[in-house]
Amino acid sequence: MFRETVTHAGGDSKGTASESHALMLLRRALNRGYGMEATRDGGASIRWTRVDITTHSIVLRSIALDPELPADALDDTTRATLALIGLGDAKYVVRADRRVITAGGTEIEPFDTARLRARRLVAIDGANRVRLTLAARLSLLALDHVQSGGGTDGFAVCSCGYIANGPTGETVDEVLRNHRQTVTARFVEDIDATYAAAVSDSR
Repeated sequence: MFRETVTHAGGDSKGTASESHALMLLRRALNRGYGMEATRDGGASIRWTRVDITTHSIVLRSIALDPELPADALDDTTRATLALIGLGDAKYVVRADRRVITAGGTEIEPFDTARLRARRLVAIDGANRVRLTLAARLSLLALDHVQSGGGTDGFAVCSCGYIANGPTGETVDEVLRNHRQTVTARFVEDIDATYAAAVSDSR
C-alpha cells in the first residue's frame, strides 16, 4: 500500500493507493508524458503542468506515492538479495519446517526471508512464486541513480556514471533530475504484462 497525495487547485488530497493502483498511475503518467521520479524509500513522484482555466496561467500539479512501509536504507546485502530474486523463478518453499525463498539456485535463510516479507519488499502469489514489490523495485532504481555534486557547483555525477556539466548548480541539478525522470519512465515502460498481472495476485 502507498500513501497518495494529490496536489490540485484546491490544495492537497490525501488517501491510500494499492500496489496495482500505484502501478496504474505510473503507467498513465508514462502515456501522458508526465515527469516521474522514483524515490529511495520505494515511492515515486509524478509532476505535470496544465493551464488554469480561470487565470490562464500554467500551474504545477503532482501526485506523490509514498509506501506505507518505507523501503529505504537497503544495505548492499539486501540489495544483492533483491537483485537475485528480481531475476525471476524465485519460489517460497518449506524445507525441513523452514519457510525460505529460493532464487537462482540459492536458498535465502529463514530469518532473511521473513525480514524481506515483513518489510514488504517481496510478494508471494497463489502458486508460491516470489516477486519484488513495486516499492522494492522503485527503491532499487532510485539507489542506482543517486546524485553527487550540484547545488552550488556546475558539475554533478549520477551513481550510474552519468555526468552533468553546466554554468550553475541549478543547471546541472535540472539535467540530473531529467536523467532520473528518463530512467524512471524507461523502468515503467519496461514493466511487462506478467509482472502487472502478478501484482493483482499477491498475498
